[in-house]
Amino acid sequence: MSATDPADTPAQPDTRADYIAQAIAALTAAARTTRTIGAGTDNEHTEPADFGEIACHVITSVAANLGDVDTLLAGRPGSWEADYVRQIVRSTTPEEELLTWRTEPVRLHLDVEGVFYDFGLEQLWDEESGQAIKHEQDDSLTEEQAARADAIAAQIDRLWEQDQAAYREAYLASIRQELTRRGLTVEVEAIDEPADALTWEPFTDELHELARKNTPLPMTGEAPDWTEGTPADALRRAGMTYTARAQDAI
Repeated sequence: MSATDPADTPAQPDTRADYIAQAIAALTAAARTTRTIGAGTDNEHTEPADFGEIACHVITSVAANLGDVDTLLAGRPGSWEADYVRQIVRSTTPEEELLTWRTEPVRLHLDVEGVFYDFGLEQLWDEESGQAIKHEQDDSLTEEQAARADAIAAQIDRLWEQDQAAYREAYLASIRQELTRRGLTVEVEAIDEPADALTWEPFTDELHELARKNTPLPMTGEAPDWTEGTPADALRRAGMTYTARAQDAI
């Protein structure tokens, strides 16, 4: 056989069938459990598990993990099966409380440099970092001036790294605050991998946009100011450029 013969390629596992088999096994095990009624009383006794409740709980939590019932049923939303699932979810919990049934962490892609680029901050840092490097290479500087120029250039780069780390933490805090407001207590994870490595949902996309709008910038402690240009323009007007901050720090 040639190296490219399809017969040489190992068969890919049917992950859908595997997941269905795992779900059947888990639900069967749950259906075989019992529950205690009237614990601690003279009428204490056991009964079979309430499988209807279990099934509704599982389906509703899956819908919450995907963000909403429409996303859950996107594969064939008009089917009779989808109609019954939709009824189950909507009968189990009000739509506005669905996400409180979520069990998975909220995972978002966060490219801080990309966010800072959109805000004009990367350009601001790049310009000032370049100017600082050019200045420290000026042969006309005295030894003392050259040392200060070196210190300013190094501090500008430190501030750039510190700002990114601080923004990342503030972004996650902003997401957690919004989740708490909605009654969710799940973990939040910011993933550095490319955005296409994650399945974006309307829910996570909404959270991301809210965080971009409301997360305080580490330079000001306030949300990005777009009133007269970019947030970088607002920093320039406030005298909070990287160069100014670096000079204040040394």
